[in-house]
Amino acid sequence: MTRLNAPTCDDCYFRRHGLCAMTPEQPCPTFRAATRTLQPPKQPRLVPLAVSAAAVA
Repeated sequence: MTRLNAPTCDDCYFRRHGLCAMTPEQPCPTFRAATRTLQPPKQPRLVPLAVSAAAVA
């Protein structure tokens, strides 16, 4: 996000639902954007590694 659209604690799901026990001046590491439901952050897709012949023996 840009500085103009930087998230604030008032934009946090936990703050809006009365679940925040912290009073920081900026969003904390547990910040989740307030949407209709709480969704975990996107995780990178797992890519299997090729098995080498030396690892199999």
